[in-house]
Amino acid sequence: MDAKNLKTKIDSLMASEEYRPSTVHEISVKLGIPASSRNTFFGIIDKMRKNNEITISKNGKMMSNKSGASETATILSVGVKGAFARLEGKKTDVFISTENINGAMPSDTVKVKVVKPNAERPIAIVMSVEKRGFVEFTGIFHRLGKHAYIVPDAKFKGKIKVDAKEARSLSEGDMVFAQMRAYAHKGCEATATIIESYGSSSSAKACCQAILDRYHARKAFPQPVVDEAEEVSKGFQIDANRKDLRELPIFTIDGATAKDLDDAVSVEITETGYTLGVHIADVSHYVTAKSQLDAEAFMRGTSIYFGSSVVPMLPKELSNGICSLNPNEDRLTFSVFMDIDEKGVIKGYKLAKSVIRSRVKGVYAEVNKIFDETADDALLKKYEEVLPSLKIMRKLAILLRGSRFNRGAFDFNTDESELVIGDDGVAIDIKRRERGETERLIEEFMLTANESVATFAYNKKSPFVYRVHEEPDISKLTDLASALRASGFDARAIHPGLLPNDIKNVIKQIEGSPKEKALSSIILRSMSKARYSPDCIGHFGLALKFYSHFTSPIRRYPDLAIHRILNDMLAGIEGDALDSRYKGFASDASLTSSEREVAAMQIEWKCEDAYKAEYMSSHIGEQYDGIISSIKPFGMYIMLENTVEGLIRVENLPGWFDFDEKSLTLKSSSNGKTYSIGDAVRVVLAAADVPTGNIDFTLI
Repeated sequence: MDAKNLKTKIDSLMASEEYRPSTVHEISVKLGIPASSRNTFFGIIDKMRKNNEITISKNGKMMSNKSGASETATILSVGVKGAFARLEGKKTDVFISTENINGAMPSDTVKVKVVKPNAERPIAIVMSVEKRGFVEFTGIFHRLGKHAYIVPDAKFKGKIKVDAKEARSLSEGDMVFAQMRAYAHKGCEATATIIESYGSSSSAKACCQAILDRYHARKAFPQPVVDEAEEVSKGFQIDANRKDLRELPIFTIDGATAKDLDDAVSVEITETGYTLGVHIADVSHYVTAKSQLDAEAFMRGTSIYFGSSVVPMLPKELSNGICSLNPNEDRLTFSVFMDIDEKGVIKGYKLAKSVIRSRVKGVYAEVNKIFDETADDALLKKYEEVLPSLKIMRKLAILLRGSRFNRGAFDFNTDESELVIGDDGVAIDIKRRERGETERLIEEFMLTANESVATFAYNKKSPFVYRVHEEPDISKLTDLASALRASGFDARAIHPGLLPNDIKNVIKQIEGSPKEKALSSIILRSMSKARYSPDCIGHFGLALKFYSHFTSPIRRYPDLAIHRILNDMLAGIEGDALDSRYKGFASDASLTSSEREVAAMQIEWKCEDAYKAEYMSSHIGEQYDGIISSIKPFGMYIMLENTVEGLIRVENLPGWFDFDEKSLTLKSSSNGKTYSIGDAVRVVLAAADVPTGNIDFTLI
């Protein structure tokens, strides 16, 4: 067999749809290379490798490098029947059968060869693993006789073996953190080493610790950061240039358990309306550029709140100490004074570095009692000094809210949860969080300050970090319109290029209907995700051209970032000098803060689901009233009054049901029954899984 024919046979084999990454020996067997031609064969292989026609992986598998032969992809999930991967630079997903995964794991970057591009779902094979993304993972520990293994939380439906001797101290069902030791290859199982055990996977508290590690949340502060925090929190001197506001009746209003108080308010009546003062903790005075504290805060991006716990962006010496606007203590602040007319329109604003002395630590629930006239004498005594201010603020908040709605902004009746956690860290109750008048009042004041600061920066043409919110995606609008029509509502306002006022009118249309809660949730999901950007492209939901996050620098890095920029602006730095110092910083802060915010929200949602499942797990078999919040081909989600949401799987419905995509309903041709979004149902709690947060119901 001459060299030319051999080369042709090798090329043909590797180009065929049936080819799977193989060793040189395996290829020689497939081609039936006689012993007399082995040296020629190996010489051709060596030449092909040197000419970069082929690549030989670490496990000896050979693959072609010819154009179109392979593509880069990311493994999305690995199941019992195979894996799914996303091709790089494309929205295309490909399916990889089990025998062609070649040891790839979720998050791994791989080279794949698409062998059936025209199939309903393109089919590919893994040629090589280019970069391991699946290195550390969390999962549930199990014993099986003398053997031990972990079932990962990642999208991997399989078992990873661990040394049973190393896991002697672990209990069945423990939630653990592990590191890969070896990946599956040539018939060998994947193995891992357990690094940490969090405790029983039936504990939401343990699962939340695993979730934090899964998302690489920075739970502990490095010692240099702690040392710096202790040093800068020892005290401060009041600069002569600071505006001294300690004689004004300024105060904070927060939740009863809040410890990081970063905003305070004041108000006065003027000849043309009102002057609203919003005074924010001057965190940038303590967390300076290029400091250890700043680098750590930048990487964290935001505080993370879950259960009754918090992973703070800043050490407690700052977040609960020197930066927190505690009552009867001098605190450095960044103030915005806004002149507002009698129609609730901002007519002007001024920014100033300041020092305040909060009169009282206000609590939402307590001020709500003052407003609805149910406060007792002790409560009125506590707020005695600021009662006149509260009366004025109440009128002003109504004006601001009216002005916001007049320009087209909208509000959702969202179903937020309030978890009640016992001293042992276990969820003992779940309630629907009520947003009272005082919560809405503070929200209006913070929105006004955020708008004023963004307007100031934009007019000064300064680099900045804006909070932006784009109009909804067309595909999501299509789904929303379908849901509205299926529920009997007019959906003509839902179209590409719609205005905020159109959404507001739809919300008004469904208000008070039995389907309001379910449809409000669908409307919320149809909205784009707000993010941070160095470009001022507006905020759709608030119907604003200029908007930022200025009011929470203790727990959000973007707020701290713009405080730093504003500091220099007030100091007179402008133009090229400001661009040179902050243009790149604003871009980096926007991108990183957006990424960290998304991760934090995922952590908070997953932890909330775990706590909900923990609470519900003690109520298996009990009956509940709920509404259908959404319908999918595989079943329908039911939301209870306490905001818990669970699934009724279509296979558990009585009879045969088909999903109608147009009307978003489940219909039975056998008994004529139809289930629609917003329908009231009565269910039995069938299962609650704490690690996943999944809850299952069955119909009564």
